[in-house]
Amino acid sequence: MHLPKNTYLPALFWLWLSILSSCLNDLVTKYLITELTACQICFFRFTFGSLVLVPIMYHQGIHSFKTKRLSLHLLRGLFLSLAMGLYAYSLTRISMSSATVIGFTHPIFVLILARIFLKESVRWPIWMATLLACIGMVFILRPTMYNHTALSCILATVVFASLDIINKKYVASEPILSMLFFSNLIAACFMLPVASCYWHPPTLFELCFLAILGIGSNLILYCLLKALKLSDVASLAPMKYTEWVLSLVLGYIFFKEWPSVSTCLGAGIIISCTGFIVYYQNR
Repeated sequence: MHLPKNTYLPALFWLWLSILSSCLNDLVTKYLITELTACQICFFRFTFGSLVLVPIMYHQGIHSFKTKRLSLHLLRGLFLSLAMGLYAYSLTRISMSSATVIGFTHPIFVLILARIFLKESVRWPIWMATLLACIGMVFILRPTMYNHTALSCILATVVFASLDIINKKYVASEPILSMLFFSNLIAACFMLPVASCYWHPPTLFELCFLAILGIGSNLILYCLLKALKLSDVASLAPMKYTEWVLSLVLGYIFFKEWPSVSTCLGAGIIISCTGFIVYYQNR
């Protein structure tokens, strides 16, 4: 699909803001993980993420705080807390660039779960690309294949994909602000008991960074939705892979992380496979 230039360029701008917010959130999380636990970081991220939405929703009217799908928000909050907890924990041992490229397998897990739970048909080229992407993950995680912190990143991607399945099946009629607010609030409630068991009092400086995490988590989705409103998924998908380059640069500048040859090879396989899947699904 060829889009007018005046539509595609603003879409790219919003996509880049989403990518930048995502990488900065990973950077802040990896920095804070040296002083605070992953559960604490996630708890504050969800808490601040819901608090910053309160004045916006209040301005729109008290009806914004009402929902007819509380059970759905409970389920989304549970999955969100589990996924973010696993992802934050994985950043303690693996590099930002490795975590980012593993996250690129998200569309593959969505397809697999859609086949299982939504009974959607998946053609054989997609299964072949999925198998190759799994081989790519083996290349990336080979030095830490039996390290549960590395494997937790894969599990986090699977849970994030499960969230997409839930969204696709149930939340078509739910307002985006309501979905963000209740999901963050409930995820914070789920995370609080675990975080309290390993509590380290955050400093004022750390609280400021935690607030940035909360704001950034909302910006990621907001900017992405703005981009998709101006363009289609297929035309924006290739630009999404620039996130790996940005995470690689930030990881090297701030943490002296540099990918190995096997990591670059695995990244090339995963990006190629997911790129093919996006192209095949949007032909």
